[in-house]
Amino acid sequence: MKNDMTIYDIAKLAGVSASSVSRVVNGKPGVNRVTREKIQQLLREHNYVPDSNARNLVMQSTHTIGILTDDIDTLHQVEGAHRVEYELMRNGYYCFSRYIGRGSDAVEKGMIDMARHRVEGAVCLGDAFRDVEAVTYAVKRHLPNTPVVMIHNTMTFPLPNIYSIGADEKEGIESCVDFLARRGRRNIILVVNKNRISGPLIRASFDAGLKRNPGVQGTVYNGIPDTVDGGEQLAFQLLREHPEADGLICTTDLIAIGVLNILKEKGVPVPQKISLLGEHNSSFCETCRPRLSSLDAMIMMSSIMGARTMLDVLNGREPSHHVTLRMTIVERGTT
Repeated sequence: MKNDMTIYDIAKLAGVSASSVSRVVNGKPGVNRVTREKIQQLLREHNYVPDSNARNLVMQSTHTIGILTDDIDTLHQVEGAHRVEYELMRNGYYCFSRYIGRGSDAVEKGMIDMARHRVEGAVCLGDAFRDVEAVTYAVKRHLPNTPVVMIHNTMTFPLPNIYSIGADEKEGIESCVDFLARRGRRNIILVVNKNRISGPLIRASFDAGLKRNPGVQGTVYNGIPDTVDGGEQLAFQLLREHPEADGLICTTDLIAIGVLNILKEKGVPVPQKISLLGEHNSSFCETCRPRLSSLDAMIMMSSIMGARTMLDVLNGREPSHHVTLRMTIVERGTT
């Protein structure tokens, strides 16, 4: 009877990478004699029988990595996916992308698609992959022996073949409040874009930032469309409802640029009267005047690190399973 042990279980017991176990299973070179004998002993003890996915980790000839994303309209996610693809392809891998959406079964359907394509690894970007239970179930069922890397994701997953790299948004939003408070801003507005799954975390972080800055007042606007037009419409509302506002944190750069357009149109001096921060530090920050200050969500860095994590696993090196980056504020003309 086949044992339920996976190559990751054997690797953990042997204190080596899954790729090393796979090389031994498939009779490939690259593992020293002592380590090979240790792995072989464990394989015998646990009656390990390799399945097709385990063999594919080393033997698959297509060198294919699948990229899953749940959003094709969000700029930072598109840019991140492109960066991952570039890093992997320049190292000899073929990549293909799949859009999974955010339905209740989207994550599992995505993993099934990866298994059908016999990928050597899967890279996942998007809020849908923050559901630890759904991801763990789908990976364990469909890709138990395949490395899966979560990018822009700070969740910790219980499976040994899942890796995550992301930035600390909680600390990032709190640092924005601190940043504005140090500049004497006392009436700060937080603007959260529509369908932001991390919205509750962002609002809680904003409240925490206010609490550690006595005398600073805060107001939150939720559900704003992630477009320049959405920011422009919001700006009219803010000028009517909160003319006292002197600091603004927008959770996307496009919304912030829309707000900036109307503030300039209405003769409100930026940053003299109101300081303005976006989030993501996208290329759009350089297109407006004054140029937009923005919280760098480390999209490019986490994408590059995610691709390199995948390459490390596939080349027999064992990287960290969980990496959290620190967001930084890139100051330009609007602050």
